[in-house]
Amino acid sequence: MSGGGGDGGAGSAALRAAASVGNTAECARLLGSLKSVRFSRDELGRSALHLAASAGHGSVVRLLLSVAAPREVDSPDGAGCTALQRAASDGHEEVVKLLLARGADVDRQDNIHGNCAIHEASWKGYSRTVALLASAGANLTKTNAGGFTALHLCCQNGHNQSCRELLLANCNPDLQNNYGDTSLHTSARYGHAGVTRILISAKCRVSEQNKNGDTALHIAAAMGRRKLTRILLEASCDKTLRNKQNETARDIALRKDLGEIISILDDGSSKKEKKQKAKKRSKSKVRFDGKPPVDENAAKKHWSPYGCHYYPDPEAFPSPRLDTLPDEPLRKGEQYYLDLAGNICKGPVGVGYTCYCAPLFRHLEARLEKDKRELQRAQVRLGQRVAGLEQKLNRGGHGRHSERVINAKENHVSTLSRSRSLELLERDEGGTSLQVTRSMDELEQEEARPSVKEIVAKIQQQQAAAEVAGDNSESSDDDD
Repeated sequence: MSGGGGDGGAGSAALRAAASVGNTAECARLLGSLKSVRFSRDELGRSALHLAASAGHGSVVRLLLSVAAPREVDSPDGAGCTALQRAASDGHEEVVKLLLARGADVDRQDNIHGNCAIHEASWKGYSRTVALLASAGANLTKTNAGGFTALHLCCQNGHNQSCRELLLANCNPDLQNNYGDTSLHTSARYGHAGVTRILISAKCRVSEQNKNGDTALHIAAAMGRRKLTRILLEASCDKTLRNKQNETARDIALRKDLGEIISILDDGSSKKEKKQKAKKRSKSKVRFDGKPPVDENAAKKHWSPYGCHYYPDPEAFPSPRLDTLPDEPLRKGEQYYLDLAGNICKGPVGVGYTCYCAPLFRHLEARLEKDKRELQRAQVRLGQRVAGLEQKLNRGGHGRHSERVINAKENHVSTLSRSRSLELLERDEGGTSLQVTRSMDELEQEEARPSVKEIVAKIQQQQAAAEVAGDNSESSDDDD
């Protein structure tokens, strides 16, 4: 589709240059005047659509697709890559959506590696692009020139989320490459514990052997990978299987003098038995860690996605970040989970952190029981206080109330005297703070004044005399 004439060649080059930098206005102007050269190629066979898709310029791709013929959508460049493959290899989701909506071929392979668009996205770990291509019907069993599926490639590079997206799309985890390796063999060879756990949770065959008879445990032991060896043993990988060299995983570790791997392989079963015994002992012990007790029936249920009988504490979970909630709704077999940073992600059921409804309800139930007991204790204490107050009220009669009134009247005088004495004391203290020079006569007059104690004693004597006089008058009235 090359243009005709020098102006056409110059216009085609200008269109490719504008498309590569995302200049939509210039592309629109050139398309209006140079329609015959809009999809001409450069020396590498790339058109303006290839360049715009590779750079991720969605507006330019939309403009070019609006005037492109159907055959131009899947037209390959010099390496045999279509615009969809170029966009997928760089994770440009918007461009991928536009090309898929225009009917781009998702299973088109290039001429060099035989990769499809989903191979490119899986290899580089663009999980959202992988999900888009899988939902568009990409063939997940298709292999490239090396016999690798998309799942092999993402497991080779340790892309956890891309692995989840492929498994969500019902990708078979036991597909083999040209050497008979499954994705589990690949993850063990390259030392990725995350994708290994994801594959195990997807019920892959952990004891599958390749063409040499090696299991993933053989490979992990030969590579000296301690963590992966433990994970595979916990997943019940058969450590007695022999390869074509008649070697078990332990024989390989012994030949390579890998002492730690040998000890892990020897102690793997005994450690599992120790965990089971410790679990039984922990059930009979009294716990003081504040966690609710777990009954025997509930302990038999597997709350963890990896079949472990332990479950995490929901109170220790990070706060979910609502802005990370995926736009697409949950599909069949999907669930939401939180990563360590609090991001809300989607994953297949049985992969990642599950919802943990049962442990959460246990925590809530234990908290409600605790609050109920505290309310009962508070109610008992309140009842005791009310009963004590009632006893005090019933113990005193009318006479007691009248005595209190009389005593208040009698104490009225002494109260006034006390307040008067305080005023005198305050006046004395204020007088000393003024530091006024007084004469000897004034000092003698102050010494002649009665003291506060003498005034109080005199008032008390007057009160006693008044009480005696009142008693005598009452006795004379009785005689009459």
